[in-house]
Amino acid sequence: MAVLSAVVIGWGGLAQAADTGGFSNTTGGDSYTSTTVSTLAELKAAVAAGSHHIIVSGTIYGGSSLTTITFESTDNDNTTVEGESGGQAVLENIQLKFDGEELSTGTNIENIKVSNITFYGNISDLQDLPTQIYGTSNNVGINYEGVSLRRVTNAYITHCTFYNTSDDLMSVTLSSDYVTISYNHFYFSKSWAYMSPDPVWNWVGSYTDLAGERLAIVIGANSSDSYVETGALHVTVHHNWFGPYMRGRPLFRGWVHLYSNYFDNHPALSGTRTASDGDSYPMQQYEAIQVNSGSVVVSESNYFYYTNNTNTISEDSSGNAYKFYERNNVYSNTTGTSSSGSDFGTSPVSYSYTITAASSVPDNVQENAGPQ
Repeated sequence: MAVLSAVVIGWGGLAQAADTGGFSNTTGGDSYTSTTVSTLAELKAAVAAGSHHIIVSGTIYGGSSLTTITFESTDNDNTTVEGESGGQAVLENIQLKFDGEELSTGTNIENIKVSNITFYGNISDLQDLPTQIYGTSNNVGINYEGVSLRRVTNAYITHCTFYNTSDDLMSVTLSSDYVTISYNHFYFSKSWAYMSPDPVWNWVGSYTDLAGERLAIVIGANSSDSYVETGALHVTVHHNWFGPYMRGRPLFRGWVHLYSNYFDNHPALSGTRTASDGDSYPMQQYEAIQVNSGSVVVSESNYFYYTNNTNTISEDSSGNAYKFYERNNVYSNTTGTSSSGSDFGTSPVSYSYTITAASSVPDNVQENAGPQ
Protein backbone atom coordinates (compact mmCIF):
# COMPACT_ATOMS: atom_id res chain seq x y z
CA MET A 1 0.00 0.00 0.00
CA ALA A 2 1.23 3.47 -0.87
CA VAL A 3 2.14 5.92 1.85
CA LEU A 4 0.48 9.32 1.45
CA SER A 5 3.24 11.84 1.04
CA ALA A 6 3.19 15.02 3.11
CA VAL A 7 5.35 16.73 0.50
CA VAL A 8 3.53 18.20 -2.49
CA ILE A 9 5.54 17.99 -5.70
CA GLY A 10 4.44 20.35 -8.44
CA TRP A 11 2.93 23.78 -8.93
CA GLY A 12 0.79 23.20 -5.83
CA GLY A 13 3.79 22.39 -3.71
CA LEU A 14 7.38 23.46 -3.31
CA ALA A 15 8.43 27.09 -3.37
CA GLN A 16 9.03 28.40 -6.87
CA ALA A 17 11.57 30.75 -8.33
CA ALA A 18 10.69 34.45 -8.37
CA ASP A 19 9.70 34.38 -12.05
CA THR A 20 6.72 32.11 -11.22
CA GLY A 21 5.45 34.04 -8.25
CA GLY A 22 6.95 32.27 -5.24
CA PHE A 23 4.75 30.34 -2.80
CA SER A 24 4.90 27.89 0.10
CA ASN A 25 3.92 24.26 0.60
CA THR A 26 0.25 23.39 0.33
CA THR A 27 -0.63 21.94 3.72
CA GLY A 28 -4.35 22.69 3.82
CA GLY A 29 -5.69 22.51 7.36
CA ASP A 30 -3.77 19.43 8.46
CA SER A 31 -2.45 21.17 11.56
CA TYR A 32 -5.90 22.15 12.83
CA THR A 33 -8.01 20.09 15.22
CA SER A 34 -10.03 17.67 13.10
CA THR A 35 -13.80 17.21 12.94
CA THR A 36 -15.03 13.78 11.82
CA VAL A 37 -18.33 13.68 9.89
CA SER A 38 -20.43 10.70 8.79
CA THR A 39 -23.71 12.34 7.70
CA LEU A 40 -24.68 15.14 5.33
CA ALA A 41 -25.97 17.21 8.25
CA GLU A 42 -22.64 16.83 10.08
CA LEU A 43 -20.68 17.76 6.95
CA LYS A 44 -22.77 20.90 6.39
CA ALA A 45 -22.46 21.84 10.07
CA ALA A 46 -18.67 21.43 10.04
CA VAL A 47 -18.36 23.71 7.02
CA ALA A 48 -20.77 26.27 8.50
CA ALA A 49 -18.77 26.26 11.74
CA GLY A 50 -15.58 27.04 9.84
CA SER A 51 -13.78 23.77 10.52
CA HIS A 52 -10.41 23.75 8.76
CA HIS A 53 -9.81 20.00 9.01
CA ILE A 54 -12.74 17.75 8.11
CA ILE A 55 -12.42 13.96 8.09
CA VAL A 56 -15.09 12.02 6.18
CA SER A 57 -16.06 8.65 7.65
CA GLY A 58 -17.97 6.10 5.56
CA THR A 59 -20.45 7.03 2.81
CA ILE A 60 -22.29 10.35 2.88
CA TYR A 61 -25.21 10.66 0.43
CA GLY A 62 -26.08 14.08 -0.96
CA GLY A 63 -29.66 13.27 -1.91
CA SER A 64 -31.40 12.61 -5.19
CA SER A 65 -31.26 16.26 -6.27
CA LEU A 66 -27.48 16.54 -5.61
CA THR A 67 -25.69 18.67 -3.02
CA THR A 68 -22.97 21.27 -3.50
CA ILE A 69 -20.88 22.14 -0.43
CA THR A 70 -19.46 25.61 -1.09
CA PHE A 71 -16.38 27.22 0.46
CA GLU A 72 -16.54 30.87 -0.62
CA SER A 73 -14.73 33.01 1.96
CA THR A 74 -11.13 33.67 2.93
CA ASP A 75 -12.25 32.21 6.27
CA ASN A 76 -12.00 28.92 4.34
CA ASP A 77 -8.27 29.42 3.69
CA ASN A 78 -6.10 26.60 5.05
CA THR A 79 -8.69 23.84 4.78
CA THR A 80 -8.31 20.07 4.44
CA VAL A 81 -11.16 17.71 3.57
CA GLU A 82 -9.95 14.12 3.68
CA GLY A 83 -11.23 10.60 4.05
CA GLU A 84 -10.34 8.56 7.10
CA SER A 85 -7.56 6.03 6.60
CA GLY A 86 -8.50 2.77 4.93
CA GLY A 87 -9.90 4.23 1.70
CA GLN A 88 -13.61 3.78 2.53
CA ALA A 89 -14.70 7.44 2.62
CA VAL A 90 -17.28 8.25 -0.08
CA LEU A 91 -19.17 11.40 -1.09
CA GLU A 92 -22.11 10.31 -3.26
CA ASN A 93 -23.99 13.05 -5.17
CA ILE A 94 -21.86 15.66 -3.38
CA GLN A 95 -19.66 18.31 -5.00
CA LEU A 96 -17.01 20.22 -3.06
CA LYS A 97 -16.86 23.70 -4.57
CA PHE A 98 -14.06 26.04 -3.50
CA ASP A 99 -15.30 29.28 -5.01
CA GLY A 100 -13.52 32.60 -4.59
CA GLU A 101 -15.19 34.36 -7.50
CA GLU A 102 -17.19 36.76 -5.28
CA LEU A 103 -14.08 37.92 -3.44
CA SER A 104 -12.46 41.27 -4.22
CA THR A 105 -10.22 41.44 -7.27
CA GLY A 106 -6.83 39.90 -6.61
CA THR A 107 -8.03 37.81 -3.66
CA ASN A 108 -8.33 34.04 -3.96
CA ILE A 109 -9.18 31.31 -1.48
CA GLU A 110 -5.80 29.82 -0.49
CA ASN A 111 -4.20 26.60 0.72
CA ILE A 112 -6.76 23.85 0.05
CA LYS A 113 -6.21 20.10 0.30
CA VAL A 114 -8.64 17.32 -0.67
CA SER A 115 -7.50 13.73 -0.27
CA ASN A 116 -8.44 10.09 0.21
CA ILE A 117 -12.11 10.37 -0.85
CA THR A 118 -14.21 8.69 -3.56
CA PHE A 119 -16.60 11.04 -5.36
CA TYR A 120 -19.35 9.64 -7.56
CA GLY A 121 -22.81 10.29 -8.93
CA ASN A 122 -25.74 7.91 -8.56
CA ILE A 123 -26.83 7.07 -12.12
CA SER A 124 -30.50 6.49 -11.27
CA ASP A 125 -30.72 9.85 -9.49
CA LEU A 126 -29.20 11.64 -12.49
CA GLN A 127 -31.54 9.87 -14.91
CA ASP A 128 -34.52 10.99 -12.81
CA LEU A 129 -33.62 14.69 -12.95
CA PRO A 130 -35.77 16.81 -15.27
CA THR A 131 -34.14 17.72 -18.59
CA GLN A 132 -31.14 19.83 -17.60
CA ILE A 133 -30.69 23.05 -19.54
CA TYR A 134 -27.83 25.48 -18.90
CA GLY A 135 -28.99 28.90 -17.70
CA THR A 136 -32.29 27.67 -16.29
CA SER A 137 -33.39 26.50 -12.87
CA ASN A 138 -32.94 22.92 -14.13
CA ASN A 139 -29.15 22.93 -14.22
CA VAL A 140 -27.82 21.24 -11.08
CA GLY A 141 -26.57 18.28 -13.14
CA ILE A 142 -24.81 20.51 -15.63
CA ASN A 143 -22.86 22.13 -12.79
CA TYR A 144 -22.15 18.89 -10.91
CA GLU A 145 -18.56 17.69 -10.50
CA GLY A 146 -16.56 16.03 -7.72
CA VAL A 147 -14.26 18.96 -6.89
CA SER A 148 -14.43 22.44 -8.38
CA LEU A 149 -11.61 24.95 -7.84
CA ARG A 150 -12.63 28.51 -8.80
CA ARG A 151 -10.20 31.31 -7.88
CA VAL A 152 -8.16 29.12 -5.56
CA THR A 153 -4.41 29.52 -5.02
CA ASN A 154 -2.28 26.64 -3.70
CA ALA A 155 -4.38 23.48 -3.87
CA TYR A 156 -3.53 19.80 -3.60
CA ILE A 157 -5.96 17.12 -4.82
CA THR A 158 -4.48 13.69 -4.15
CA HIS A 159 -5.38 10.01 -3.74
CA CYS A 160 -9.03 10.49 -4.65
CA THR A 161 -11.30 8.57 -7.02
CA PHE A 162 -13.74 10.43 -9.26
CA TYR A 163 -16.34 8.69 -11.40
CA ASN A 164 -19.83 9.10 -12.88
CA THR A 165 -20.37 12.82 -12.35
CA SER A 166 -22.48 14.55 -14.97
CA ASP A 167 -20.23 17.48 -15.78
CA ASP A 168 -16.43 17.14 -15.81
CA LEU A 169 -15.16 15.00 -12.96
CA MET A 170 -13.28 18.05 -11.65
CA SER A 171 -12.20 21.50 -12.78
CA VAL A 172 -9.57 24.18 -12.13
CA THR A 173 -10.81 27.54 -13.40
CA LEU A 174 -11.20 31.31 -12.96
CA SER A 175 -7.51 32.08 -12.52
CA SER A 176 -6.89 29.40 -9.93
CA ASP A 177 -3.15 28.97 -9.56
CA TYR A 178 -0.46 26.61 -8.26
CA VAL A 179 -2.43 23.38 -8.15
CA THR A 180 -1.18 19.80 -7.96
CA ILE A 181 -3.42 16.88 -8.99
CA SER A 182 -1.72 13.58 -8.18
CA TYR A 183 -2.42 9.88 -7.64
CA ASN A 184 -6.12 10.13 -8.45
CA HIS A 185 -8.31 7.77 -10.49
CA PHE A 186 -10.68 9.40 -12.97
CA TYR A 187 -13.07 7.12 -14.84
CA PHE A 188 -16.63 6.24 -15.81
CA SER A 189 -18.31 2.90 -15.25
CA LYS A 190 -19.57 0.56 -17.94
CA SER A 191 -23.06 1.11 -16.51
CA TRP A 192 -22.70 4.81 -17.25
CA ALA A 193 -21.52 4.30 -20.82
CA TYR A 194 -24.46 1.97 -21.55
CA MET A 195 -27.09 3.66 -19.34
CA SER A 196 -30.72 3.21 -20.31
CA PRO A 197 -32.64 5.45 -20.49
CA ASP A 198 -30.00 7.85 -21.76
CA PRO A 199 -31.28 11.42 -21.11
CA VAL A 200 -30.46 14.33 -23.41
CA TRP A 201 -29.40 17.57 -21.72
CA ASN A 202 -28.32 20.99 -22.97
CA TRP A 203 -24.75 21.88 -22.01
CA VAL A 204 -24.07 25.56 -22.83
CA GLY A 205 -26.24 25.77 -25.94
CA SER A 206 -26.07 22.29 -27.42
CA TYR A 207 -27.92 19.08 -26.64
CA THR A 208 -26.12 15.79 -26.10
CA ASP A 209 -26.75 12.56 -24.29
CA LEU A 210 -25.78 12.03 -20.66
CA ALA A 211 -23.97 8.75 -21.37
CA GLY A 212 -21.67 10.62 -23.75
CA GLU A 213 -20.70 13.23 -21.16
CA ARG A 214 -17.74 11.21 -19.94
CA LEU A 215 -15.21 13.99 -19.37
CA ALA A 216 -12.23 14.11 -17.03
CA ILE A 217 -10.83 17.55 -16.17
CA VAL A 218 -11.00 21.08 -17.53
CA ILE A 219 -8.24 23.55 -16.64
CA GLY A 220 -9.34 27.06 -17.66
CA ALA A 221 -13.01 27.73 -18.32
CA ASN A 222 -12.82 29.62 -21.61
CA SER A 223 -10.59 31.68 -23.88
CA SER A 224 -10.31 34.53 -21.38
CA ASP A 225 -9.48 32.11 -18.56
CA SER A 226 -6.15 30.82 -19.83
CA TYR A 227 -2.49 31.05 -18.87
CA VAL A 228 -1.78 33.48 -21.73
CA GLU A 229 -4.63 35.77 -20.70
CA THR A 230 -4.23 35.65 -16.91
CA GLY A 231 -0.69 34.48 -16.15
CA ALA A 232 -2.29 31.98 -13.75
CA LEU A 233 -3.43 28.33 -13.99
CA HIS A 234 -0.08 26.70 -13.17
CA VAL A 235 -1.13 23.08 -12.67
CA THR A 236 0.86 19.87 -12.18
CA VAL A 237 -0.88 16.62 -13.16
CA HIS A 238 1.12 13.53 -12.23
CA HIS A 239 0.65 9.82 -11.52
CA ASN A 240 -3.09 9.86 -12.22
CA TRP A 241 -5.11 7.07 -13.85
CA PHE A 242 -7.52 8.32 -16.53
CA GLY A 243 -9.96 5.65 -17.61
CA PRO A 244 -11.51 3.40 -18.57
CA TYR A 245 -14.66 4.56 -20.43
CA MET A 246 -13.45 8.14 -20.68
CA ARG A 247 -14.75 9.94 -23.76
CA GLY A 248 -12.65 13.10 -23.65
CA ARG A 249 -10.27 15.41 -21.78
CA PRO A 250 -8.34 16.62 -19.76
CA LEU A 251 -8.70 19.96 -21.56
CA PHE A 252 -5.82 22.35 -20.89
CA ARG A 253 -5.84 26.15 -21.09
CA GLY A 254 -3.26 26.54 -18.31
CA TRP A 255 0.49 26.11 -17.84
CA VAL A 256 0.31 22.36 -17.29
CA HIS A 257 3.07 19.93 -16.40
CA LEU A 258 1.72 16.47 -17.25
CA TYR A 259 3.94 13.56 -16.26
CA SER A 260 3.80 9.83 -15.46
CA ASN A 261 0.03 9.52 -15.95
CA TYR A 262 -1.76 6.43 -17.29
CA PHE A 263 -4.38 7.12 -19.98
CA ASP A 264 -6.31 3.86 -20.20
CA ASN A 265 -8.98 3.56 -22.93
CA HIS A 266 -9.33 -0.20 -22.92
CA PRO A 267 -11.77 -1.61 -23.83
CA ALA A 268 -12.19 1.01 -26.56
CA LEU A 269 -15.83 1.71 -27.38
CA SER A 270 -17.17 2.12 -30.91
CA GLY A 271 -20.46 2.52 -32.74
CA THR A 272 -23.42 4.58 -31.59
CA ARG A 273 -26.09 4.51 -28.90
CA THR A 274 -29.70 5.69 -29.17
CA ALA A 275 -30.68 8.26 -26.55
CA SER A 276 -34.07 9.25 -25.19
CA ASP A 277 -34.67 11.73 -28.03
CA GLY A 278 -34.36 8.92 -30.57
CA ASP A 279 -31.13 10.27 -32.05
CA SER A 280 -27.87 8.31 -32.27
CA TYR A 281 -24.75 9.48 -30.42
CA PRO A 282 -21.17 8.22 -30.84
CA MET A 283 -19.55 5.96 -28.24
CA GLN A 284 -15.92 6.33 -29.36
CA GLN A 285 -13.40 8.39 -27.42
CA TYR A 286 -12.82 11.64 -29.29
CA GLU A 287 -9.56 12.64 -27.52
CA ALA A 288 -7.31 11.75 -24.61
CA ILE A 289 -5.89 15.22 -23.97
CA GLN A 290 -6.87 18.54 -25.51
CA VAL A 291 -4.26 21.27 -25.82
CA ASN A 292 -6.22 24.48 -26.14
CA SER A 293 -5.28 28.02 -27.06
CA GLY A 294 -3.71 30.05 -24.32
CA SER A 295 -1.94 27.04 -22.83
CA VAL A 296 1.56 25.73 -22.29
CA VAL A 297 1.57 21.93 -21.94
CA VAL A 298 4.69 19.93 -21.07
CA SER A 299 3.96 16.20 -21.39
CA GLU A 300 6.51 13.59 -20.38
CA SER A 301 6.70 9.92 -19.47
CA ASN A 302 2.96 9.32 -19.82
CA TYR A 303 1.51 6.01 -21.04
CA PHE A 304 -1.37 6.14 -23.55
CA TYR A 305 -3.18 2.83 -24.03
CA TYR A 306 -5.81 2.34 -26.76
CA THR A 307 -6.52 6.08 -26.75
CA ASN A 308 -8.11 7.70 -29.82
CA ASN A 309 -6.99 11.06 -31.24
CA THR A 310 -4.58 11.16 -28.34
CA ASN A 311 -3.10 14.67 -28.44
CA THR A 312 -5.72 16.99 -29.92
CA ILE A 313 -4.95 20.65 -30.61
CA SER A 314 -7.88 23.06 -30.57
CA GLU A 315 -8.13 26.81 -30.60
CA ASP A 316 -10.73 29.10 -29.06
CA SER A 317 -12.02 32.00 -31.08
CA SER A 318 -9.59 34.30 -29.28
CA GLY A 319 -6.77 32.87 -31.37
CA ASN A 320 -4.39 32.78 -28.43
CA ALA A 321 -1.17 30.93 -29.11
CA TYR A 322 -0.35 27.62 -27.45
CA LYS A 323 2.84 25.68 -26.81
CA PHE A 324 3.01 21.88 -26.63
CA TYR A 325 6.16 20.00 -25.65
CA GLU A 326 6.66 16.30 -25.06
CA ARG A 327 9.28 13.64 -24.46
CA ASN A 328 9.48 9.96 -23.50
CA ASN A 329 5.76 9.20 -23.79
CA VAL A 330 4.56 5.70 -24.77
CA TYR A 331 1.70 5.31 -27.27
CA SER A 332 0.39 1.72 -27.26
CA ASN A 333 -2.36 0.58 -29.66
CA THR A 334 -3.52 4.17 -30.16
CA THR A 335 -5.87 5.08 -33.02
CA GLY A 336 -6.98 8.14 -34.96
CA THR A 337 -4.74 11.17 -35.39
CA SER A 338 -2.48 12.71 -32.76
CA SER A 339 -0.37 15.86 -32.73
CA SER A 340 3.27 15.67 -31.72
CA GLY A 341 4.75 18.11 -29.26
CA SER A 342 8.08 19.85 -29.68
CA ASP A 343 11.10 18.25 -28.06
CA PHE A 344 12.57 19.87 -24.98
CA GLY A 345 15.80 19.44 -23.08
CA THR A 346 16.08 20.92 -19.60
CA SER A 347 12.80 20.78 -17.74
CA PRO A 348 11.07 24.17 -17.88
CA VAL A 349 9.69 23.87 -14.34
CA SER A 350 11.61 25.13 -11.34
CA TYR A 351 10.62 22.49 -8.78
CA SER A 352 12.20 19.07 -8.23
CA TYR A 353 10.16 16.04 -9.24
CA THR A 354 10.66 12.31 -9.76
CA ILE A 355 9.61 10.74 -13.04
CA THR A 356 8.30 7.19 -13.26
CA ALA A 357 9.50 5.80 -16.59
CA ALA A 358 6.56 5.53 -19.00
CA SER A 359 6.99 1.76 -19.36
CA SER A 360 6.44 1.38 -15.60
CA VAL A 361 3.56 3.85 -15.33
CA PRO A 362 0.59 1.43 -15.77
CA ASP A 363 1.62 -0.83 -12.90
CA ASN A 364 2.77 2.02 -10.67
CA VAL A 365 -0.33 4.16 -11.14
CA GLN A 366 -2.88 1.34 -10.92
CA GLU A 367 -1.32 0.22 -7.66
CA ASN A 368 -1.06 3.65 -6.03
CA ALA A 369 -3.82 5.90 -7.40
CA GLY A 370 -7.01 6.45 -5.43
CA PRO A 371 -7.85 6.42 -1.73
CA GLN A 372 -5.60 4.44 0.60
